[in-house]
Amino acid sequence: MRAALISLPLAGDDPMPAVAGKSLAERQLMFAKEAGCTAVIALGSGATPQGIALRHAAERAGMKYQVITTPHALTGIIGNDDSLLVLQPGLLPESRAALDLLKAEGDRLLVVSAGPGVAAGLERIDLDRAWAGALTVPGKWLGRLTALPEDAAPQNALLRIALQQRLPEARLADSTLDDGRWTVVTSAETAQALATGWQRAHLGDVPAGAASRWLAKQAVSSAGTILLTKRYSRLLIGMTVVALLAGGIACGVYEMPALGFLLIALSVPLLEVFLTLSRLMAAPFGTIGKWPWARRAVDAALLAVSIISIDSLPHRTVFPAIVLVAALVLLDRRQPTLWLEPLRDRMVIAGFIAIIAALAMPELAIMLAGMLVLLANLAPDRS
Repeated sequence: MRAALISLPLAGDDPMPAVAGKSLAERQLMFAKEAGCTAVIALGSGATPQGIALRHAAERAGMKYQVITTPHALTGIIGNDDSLLVLQPGLLPESRAALDLLKAEGDRLLVVSAGPGVAAGLERIDLDRAWAGALTVPGKWLGRLTALPEDAAPQNALLRIALQQRLPEARLADSTLDDGRWTVVTSAETAQALATGWQRAHLGDVPAGAASRWLAKQAVSSAGTILLTKRYSRLLIGMTVVALLAGGIACGVYEMPALGFLLIALSVPLLEVFLTLSRLMAAPFGTIGKWPWARRAVDAALLAVSIISIDSLPHRTVFPAIVLVAALVLLDRRQPTLWLEPLRDRMVIAGFIAIIAALAMPELAIMLAGMLVLLANLAPDRS
């Protein structure tokens, strides 16, 4: 078993800083899970709001959770054949390179060059090295902690034990300290400043012309971390998307096709906000699984309203709708030139159909949209 030692504030202490809606303890837990830990040992008060949040996060991750108030308790939890991941309090550990080093077979001590390390808030070891804030030690060494006072800081003590026992070292590139993915956060102000860059880095780039995704990125960026800190924000956005799609289909049934397509168009940027928030909540190591398939719900609604809106013989009703949606799905599998990118954006297509349907006939609007998307499929891919 590999367990992670994570520090919590004591009752009455100021809460630890949070980055993008998650406390540093929760960020460390996410890192520990990726490093192969199956248990979390929290040193501090488990009754504080952050202690309770950490316990819930550990339970959601399927990890065992235990709170201790003294490092002496570690010897009764970690067996001789187990391993303990030790993370420096205040460390934001999100470097993939550091994760790979710690996941390698055997216990090790991460170090960086002394100058950049000390400047970043890490502990100096000697003139050449600084502790990078993470190490793994074998459980058989933890008995040495009993010789220390009960209120001793276990992270520093375990660092000294690792150095005395000549634990193998792995050097982390100094450049890792520059991109904000491996840094020490000492205050709420530092965390707030870091959160802006953190969010921008994980939002990624949006292709030019992808209007709904661009709007979603702008909305999430403008909101800062508010949407991430509000527990039910993603659920409410998802429910709104479902309501808009259902309303669009209902409008088609009640012979209001233009309004139906408009509601579908409005649902698309909200769905992209939902997916963007999902990515941020799972960052930096998690994935959002099959949630991107929710985009197919928009296609299904577009198909349904298109079929319902055409008042004609069955083959004339179904064929234009199937051609439109099939062409959109095929275009998703390609990389069209940038100026054709809007033609695979469902917000643009549904909005275009809504405008034409309001001015002329829904059948004409659907056929025009289908023809434009088919022509985009014939164009050469982006070089």
